[in-house]
Amino acid sequence: MDSFKAFWVEKEDKMFRQSIINRSVDDLPQNDVLIRVHYSSLNYKDALSAKGLPGITRNYPHTPGIDAAGVVEASSLPHLQKGDEVIVTGFDLGMNTPGGFGQYVSVPAGWVLKKPENMDLRDSMIYGTAGLTAALCYKKLASMKAAPEDGPVLVTGSTGGVGSVAVSLLAREGFEVIACTGKVTSEDYLKRIGATSIVSRQELEEGNAAPMGKEKFGHVIDTVGGSILSNALKSLCYGGS
Repeated sequence: MDSFKAFWVEKEDKMFRQSIINRSVDDLPQNDVLIRVHYSSLNYKDALSAKGLPGITRNYPHTPGIDAAGVVEASSLPHLQKGDEVIVTGFDLGMNTPGGFGQYVSVPAGWVLKKPENMDLRDSMIYGTAGLTAALCYKKLASMKAAPEDGPVLVTGSTGGVGSVAVSLLAREGFEVIACTGKVTSEDYLKRIGATSIVSRQELEEGNAAPMGKEKFGHVIDTVGGSILSNALKSLCYGGS
């Protein structure tokens, strides 16, 4: 099979170098499904892997890309046929298995999901891992019977991938959304995608020695942790999540 292009991260001593190289499909792991990648998305983990920061990728050289959408090129299983449009998100893709920043990936069948009919491959990676994460957050809130009448939902890191999809999704479902951001120029954008009001990151970062604060938030979707999460928890309404 012809060679393909891949984003390649190499380690030399303690330095990391990035380039685009040609690879052979024969160099990929031998797995159930070979996929020709049409799209991937850029995630925080990809940046960590590309820079060689510890905790993401153990061995180099390596191709990042923790998600991918494409077409099955070859499969050893009957339910996945050549030509099927599929998505791979999560598992070990792009971490310690060559990822979506190459034109082919080879993965176990259990990692592969057939593309929903109401979405094309490009859209699936526009939402990508961030959109999936936001949807899982909302699904968890819904499973705990969260409802708009519980009070406003705080979304931290609201201009990021997970945060922005969460703001839009919650607003569409009728929730009042308070968006927390440190980007003062993003207020118009956040309101355009559904935020009712904006709270500054600085306000939520400020130290609060009291064990509890005034009830402000019916629920919280947090993407940043640290003092912001601590203070948000202190101001969670009774029964909130």
